[in-house]
Amino acid sequence: APRMLGEPMFVTLTAALDEASNGSSYMLPLAFSLFAGLSTGIGGVLVLFFRNNIVHLGVIAFMLATAAASMITVSIVDLFWSVADVIGMPHTVFCCSLGFMTVWAVRKFGPSLLHEPKADESTEHRLERVGIITAVTLTAHNLPEGMAVALSTMGSSTLGLKMALAIALHNIPEGLAITGPLLMSKQKTPFEAIGLALASGLSEPVGALLTLVFFRNVLTQALIDYALAYVGGVMVAVATLELIPEALRTDRHWHTVGGLLCGTVVMGLSLHALGE
Repeated sequence: APRMLGEPMFVTLTAALDEASNGSSYMLPLAFSLFAGLSTGIGGVLVLFFRNNIVHLGVIAFMLATAAASMITVSIVDLFWSVADVIGMPHTVFCCSLGFMTVWAVRKFGPSLLHEPKADESTEHRLERVGIITAVTLTAHNLPEGMAVALSTMGSSTLGLKMALAIALHNIPEGLAITGPLLMSKQKTPFEAIGLALASGLSEPVGALLTLVFFRNVLTQALIDYALAYVGGVMVAVATLELIPEALRTDRHWHTVGGLLCGTVVMGLSLHALGE
């Protein structure tokens, strides 16, 4: 991976952190995963800066499309291609397809809240539904990411810090993807919306803790990659079956296109900056 941020800086910082942790095998993996997870809440807070304009259809279309593009980009670049190098393209395609079909099946046969929306359903309830589904999806996505951070940190604190920074960077737009629709729906207060985004991110340290306490002797990076490939398919399904259709329903097509471009560029640059 390219040394975009300077290898000496990472070595110095992780050496200091190793010393501060007093040799504890738990402290650094948990700290790195917590740092990565909390950045989801930062994305949620950012929405508040333009919440006064959030009722405009153009803003709604742009935010939904940005969230969709961010999820698709991280699924393809950070999950699909990276994972395919480890477990192979056939296994990756199978896991992604299984994840996509899971979302399709849940929309058809799952709990009523997750069903495909009815034609006469109000915009507010549709947006609330989108926000909740996105939160559930990204919680599932963050859990194996926390496991990956823990495994990487146990092998190399420098590698663990790099991975935590990369995840933290792309968790910011993921927080926006949760908080934006919930605030637009007017069914949740800002505190509740940001709290849900933060809770989604906290599944990262939960994944790290599970790895350290229960799975450290049996969990491998390959198993995590299978889980990430599956969740990548889930994220693509949510983006294409939920977020993009809701953006198009606003009839603000230029805003939707702008959001798709913005989400792709921002997420792509964040992944490239840290060598993902």
